[in-house]
Amino acid sequence: MLLHGLLLNSDGLAVTAPPRAPAVSVRTVEVSAPLATPAAPLVTQPLPAPPAAPPRRAPAPRAVSPVAASPLRAEPAPIEIAPSAIVSTAAGPSAPSDPPESRDTVPLYRTVLASPATLHYEMKRGFLSGIGALHWKPAGGTYETRLEGHVAGAHVLTETSTGTLDTHGLAPLRYTDWRARRAISAANFQRDKGKITYSGPQVEHALPAGAQDRVSWMVQIGAVLNAEPHRATPGGRLSFFVSGAQGDADVWTFRYVGTEAVTTRLGPLRAVRFTREPRKTYDRQVDVWLAPEREHLPVRARFTTQANGEVFELLLRDIQSP
Repeated sequence: MLLHGLLLNSDGLAVTAPPRAPAVSVRTVEVSAPLATPAAPLVTQPLPAPPAAPPRRAPAPRAVSPVAASPLRAEPAPIEIAPSAIVSTAAGPSAPSDPPESRDTVPLYRTVLASPATLHYEMKRGFLSGIGALHWKPAGGTYETRLEGHVAGAHVLTETSTGTLDTHGLAPLRYTDWRARRAISAANFQRDKGKITYSGPQVEHALPAGAQDRVSWMVQIGAVLNAEPHRATPGGRLSFFVSGAQGDADVWTFRYVGTEAVTTRLGPLRAVRFTREPRKTYDRQVDVWLAPEREHLPVRARFTTQANGEVFELLLRDIQSP
């Protein structure tokens, strides 16, 4: 039972459903009718002759606006707010430099895909250890990426992403997640219908351009850095809309941390480190180290659970080309 504990109670790349957009309330304001201006008093002077002066015509009433004339509440016109308008309410110089991303603000990137490869890892979770492998297989206009894990020879994990390739990199069509003693679950990226559906939960998410799954992002982030290495500099940020297989989907934003040396069985490797910081209570912190000399493939990855501090980690052992 201990051997299977690696993933029975884990979800290494779990994310939570995106928060609801804040409610917008509109209040009506009661406008009181203005007070009428009293007419100026009529001043008469005695005349030599007693005949009465002809009556003066009263001044014509002034036009009054319909709003002022009515003592009832004015009904405001309905207000429509675009989704992007509620991302941040700050404006002007006081606006934050890094507003929270939504699926509507996630950018598209240029990409240069890494060559086909299989990366073998040492795999650890808590006091358990094993071996893992990330298979990256692009072929023509399609791809397959598969992450596998074994503990003491027992197969405990397989996550697979398949899809197409375009100018913006990986475009998943199907993602599957299998764990020991757990039924397989899947996310379907229905690009013709513009939505993501799931084999289990009866939920759907809109499918934004550039969306990734919990395996494809590990190759996609390196493909972006191959095309735009300047993003691995102080202040650099990369954002992807990432979906799991349990109805979970959210924006993952990675912040550049620095350049570090990662000690592997191949020797020390220079790697750029990016961190995805949690946005919600049950998000996981994700750290990934990508080696420029290895086409920015991930040589190390670490997933930290906020609730208990438990760590799931992959550390490169070797890289094989087909």
